[in-house]
Parts: sequence; C-alpha cells; structure tokens
Amino acid sequence: MRPAVILCNDTDYFLRHRTPVAEALAASGRRVVVVSGGRGPLASETQGWEHVFVPIERWSFSPARDLALLIRSLSLLLRLRPAAVHLITLKPAVFGGLAALAARLLTRHPRRTVVTIPGLGRLMSPGSDHAGFRHRASRALVRAAIRLLSRSRDARFTFETRHDRDLWVAQGLISAERAHVIGGAGVDPARFHPPAGSRPDRPLTVLFASRLLKAKGLDAFVSAAAALGHRTGCKFLVAGMAEPDEPDRFPVEKLAALPNLDFIGESRDMPSLLRGVDVVCLPTRYGEGIPRILIEAAATGLPCITTDFEGCREIVRHEANGFLVPPGASAQMADAIRRAVERYLDEPELLARHGEASLAVFRAGPFREADVVAAFLKLLTPEGDRD
Repeated sequence: MRPAVILCNDTDYFLRHRTPVAEALAASGRRVVVVSGGRGPLASETQGWEHVFVPIERWSFSPARDLALLIRSLSLLLRLRPAAVHLITLKPAVFGGLAALAARLLTRHPRRTVVTIPGLGRLMSPGSDHAGFRHRASRALVRAAIRLLSRSRDARFTFETRHDRDLWVAQGLISAERAHVIGGAGVDPARFHPPAGSRPDRPLTVLFASRLLKAKGLDAFVSAAAALGHRTGCKFLVAGMAEPDEPDRFPVEKLAALPNLDFIGESRDMPSLLRGVDVVCLPTRYGEGIPRILIEAAATGLPCITTDFEGCREIVRHEANGFLVPPGASAQMADAIRRAVERYLDEPELLARHGEASLAVFRAGPFREADVVAAFLKLLTPEGDRD
C-alpha cells in the first residue's frame, strides 16, 4: 500500500489530539509520515508512524517561511507519492493543499486530500478583531487557496461543527457534498470517565486547562478567581503550556499572585486531573470547533463554564449541564464566571445534577474516539483507492 502523509502545524497539538488516526492508519498496514512544526523531531513518542519536523510559523503568514513550507511539502509528496494526505489546521491546508495539487498533477498522487479545520480560529472567525492589511491579505490567501483546492474532485473537508461547515459552504469556499462534520478529535471513555464513589470532601475545584492565552479567556478566569478570594471552600487550578513566542500569551508569573489559584503547568495525565476537580472553565474568545477539554470534561461527568459559541454549545447547555458566558470584555466575562461558580458553591445539588447531565451529553453524542477514527479512516482510504 502507498503511504499516508499527515501535515499539522504543531507537534504538541498533534500528540494531544490526532495520534489515534495515525496509529489506526499504521495498524492497517500503511506507512504513515507525520510532518509537523513546533518543537523539534520526536525521539520516542510515535507508535508505528514516522515523524518529520519542519519549521512552521504558527502566529502569522510569513512569505519566506511559508514558501519554504510549500517547497518542503511538495518535495516530500513527490518522493513518497502517498495515497492520501491529511492536512490539519489552516496553514497546512493552504500550503500543504497547494503542494498536494501540484504533486497530483505531476505524479497522480495523492489520490485523496483531506483538510481538517478544527475551528475557524482567530483569523477566520466571523467578527475577528484581526484587522489591518496583513490580516486582510492573509484571509484572502486562505480563501483563494481553499477555493482552488476544493475544485479537486478528490478533496474532502472536515469540520467539528455544522456551523463552521455551513459558513464555508455559504461563502462559496467549498462544496456541500465534499464537506463533512466530525464531532471533535475523539475521546476514549475507557480513559475519561467519572471517578468511582461519591465526591470527596474538598473545596470546590475549578479547572482551566488549555494554552495560556488571553484569547482562551485566561485573564477572565484569573480575575474571577481574584473576585472569589474571600470565599472559603473554592479553589482554582490552571493547567497548560506556556508559549513564550505567542504574542497573545498570558504572563505565567501573574498566576502565582493569587492565594486560591494554583498553576500546575502542563498535565501529562489529564484523565486523573479531571477526576480530581469539580468544574471545568474555558472562557474562550474565538471559535474553536468543539474544544476537546469540554468533551473530556463531559466524559468525566463534570459541569462546564464556557463561552456562548457554537462549538461550546455542542457540549454545554446553559443551566442544564453548565453555564454559557457571553463573549466580551474581560471584566464582564470574569463577573459571569464568578456568578456561575457561586451558584455551585451555594447549591451543591446543582453541581451533581449538572455533572450527570454532562455525562449524558457525551454518551449521546458522536464524540467517542473509535467513531471519530472510523470516520477519518473512511475518508482517507476510500473504496477503490487502497493501493
């Protein structure tokens, strides 16, 4: 069988969210080559697939680096002649997509190109505050590349919400018949599940677990923790990676200033961490698809406090299994988070009821890892293309 190539903008994102598909492709007998940016080459974290590191500028479009990414991607595709290419996030979709089109013209491979847009992100979300000539030019480049790629009869596009899919279809970027909705990256209920027994006697513990960015609402979360510093019986945790090169980063040193907030860094055992908290909070400020932490929280039977965005509403129903916070200024979002946490402090039965409802949402939805992997395998290995 011909190999499969997966191109993703960030290695750590790939390891956290996308490895099951690579492992399933490898288990089917295919050679799988994962190309990603971020940190350098992996030494021992792969299971049946190969890793190729390429520098990818994640924060903005950079003509020199992006041209290098296009050339490297094309060179790899011409050498491997893969049966399928999976492009994850916007920049791989643009430059990997152009490389795939060129390779197909020259070698007839890849026979299938799958573009996965986990969320529209800060650049492409409706109402984005990314203004100025550079950002307008970047959006125009993305739209032009996606329209060109969508003309290929072998291209497929996946989104995590119907809203994002329908938006791109309505804008004429892609055709409806080649666009699919797959519910997130998939969560394994054998790993993410509620703890056994009753809730232990401990302070109400609220967790923020994501990249340490203001765009993720970490500033609002920290302000809410400060506002509840006078309340006994509650505690706030922050888990996530510090990204020193990210312009939107939240200063890590500020996380040590509050007596009721603990910064624990990047968690290597998210299932255990979630089973040790009571509420998950993600006050994101932009469209992310379906945030994985919300799916993991629901599988663990936890209430969630999150922003009133389409992808978040796939998991959280306001006052049914959590609270939806209106997006806006940090102070307003912090106040809404504070009020939600106070509800759980004052009404312990609400905490239990919302947790049970979250678990029901997960079990009823298309969020299981096995189902997500099967959907991607079907797209990446269509009938008649198993050479």
